[in-house]
Amino acid sequence: MGLPLAVNVFAQSEATAYPAWISGQEVLCAGVNKKFWKVVPMSLKPLLLGAAAAIAAVGAAEAADLPMTKGEAVEYVKVCSAFGEGFFYIPGTDTCLKIGGEIRADYRVFGGDSGYRLVNINNVLQLRSAKFSRNDDRSAFNTQGRIWFDARTETDWGLLRSYFQINADSHPISSQGRGGVYNGNRFSVDKAFIQLGGLTAGYAHSFFGFYDNDFGNTIWAPYYAESNTVNLLAYTAEFGGGFKATLSIEDGRDHRVDNWIGTALLQAVASQPGAAPVSIGRYQGGQQIPDVVAQLRFDQDWGSLAVQGALHQLRTATETTLTAGGTTQTLAIAHDDKWGYAVGGSALIKLPFIDGGHFVVEGQYAKGALDYLGAGNAFFGTSAGDLFPNAATGQVVTGNGTAKGWSIVAELGGNITPVLNANLVGSYIDMKSDRVLAQFDYSAKEYTIAGNLTYTIVKGLTVSGEVAYTHSKVELDGLTPNQPQHLAANANAWQTGIRLKRKF
Repeated sequence: MGLPLAVNVFAQSEATAYPAWISGQEVLCAGVNKKFWKVVPMSLKPLLLGAAAAIAAVGAAEAADLPMTKGEAVEYVKVCSAFGEGFFYIPGTDTCLKIGGEIRADYRVFGGDSGYRLVNINNVLQLRSAKFSRNDDRSAFNTQGRIWFDARTETDWGLLRSYFQINADSHPISSQGRGGVYNGNRFSVDKAFIQLGGLTAGYAHSFFGFYDNDFGNTIWAPYYAESNTVNLLAYTAEFGGGFKATLSIEDGRDHRVDNWIGTALLQAVASQPGAAPVSIGRYQGGQQIPDVVAQLRFDQDWGSLAVQGALHQLRTATETTLTAGGTTQTLAIAHDDKWGYAVGGSALIKLPFIDGGHFVVEGQYAKGALDYLGAGNAFFGTSAGDLFPNAATGQVVTGNGTAKGWSIVAELGGNITPVLNANLVGSYIDMKSDRVLAQFDYSAKEYTIAGNLTYTIVKGLTVSGEVAYTHSKVELDGLTPNQPQHLAANANAWQTGIRLKRKF
């Protein structure tokens, strides 16, 4: 019995893939025509199977002789546990990096007074508070994005660290809604510094005090303490037993308060009917010597204590201007150099009976260095300048005075439950300038009380609410030459709002 001549071994019309076993006269042979296999004589089937096996063996042998390309080793990102959660090794280095960020969505409401105004009643000037007007925002929204990079490497010189954070606001809110200012998108550098062992260099928080840097747990409410990020060069020495001391050279321009009359008085003068814009010129000159800040700190399991001091140079500019009532006066200034200073103390007591429980208080006194009091945080902008004219001959300033004051802030807080945090903050500031323009004494006092709750919805997502009340008092004595007069007024404001925050 011979082979049919017209058979196509690889005909696909009736091709079938057989199971991987031989049963009777069927064999695994994908694509082989079943009709052809059935007509193959039994004596030839072993030969065909043998030939197929030989061809497969030759193919496998040739494949084995082909050159093999070894895949390059893949270096996977490894977790770095030396510095806490979130760090990973930068591939190919021994540097650990953490990348984090936040999105803050703020929804705020304001009320109360917006500032101060002068009124003329029966030809007698009186100082009054100014209510919110139609030009002020009663509500305002803003969204802020934050991203930071924290890189750390252990070296023979100690820990090498670099930190960078940038903030981006959609429409930052100015002056708690007063004036209805609608700002555009704004990017700002929050921090950018390098640390090696005890050395810190770059744009970092001032080393005067620790409340703002370690706590400062209000959402928007102001408090009165040093809260500036400044350019600095500092060294911290640790002595053991929890003691450490820091000497910091800080850019004095970051600590300058150059509003030598006080915004509250400018607001009052500008409020008179028909009054032209009021403004003051630059009074302080260029920086010669940076600020010197020193701190001694003691940390223990029960809390922390710190004392700090600062020196701040004051130099007059060559001239200044005062515009009021449509008239601008240019005043030449005799060269004058003075030194301002600030001293303060901080105390933290940890409350072991509540998770994260703490009570912290920080107070300071300053003369000619009001930034260290947190003067720039005053809700009503009532701070006077560090340096102001207090004696003049004609249009030439011949003498200068320095503003003085003190401030204090206290905070009580902790986690009420694993998902609910609460904080209560109270703060007070008192500032005074004597014989401004050789005509009047100016003083401003302000306090703020704020409380907030933060609820953790899921890990990384929180919702917070805060209510804050601020009270301010301004006094002017001897405003009119040769006619002693006492003017005083109180202003009150409140604000509240909600923040949604996603941290990653």
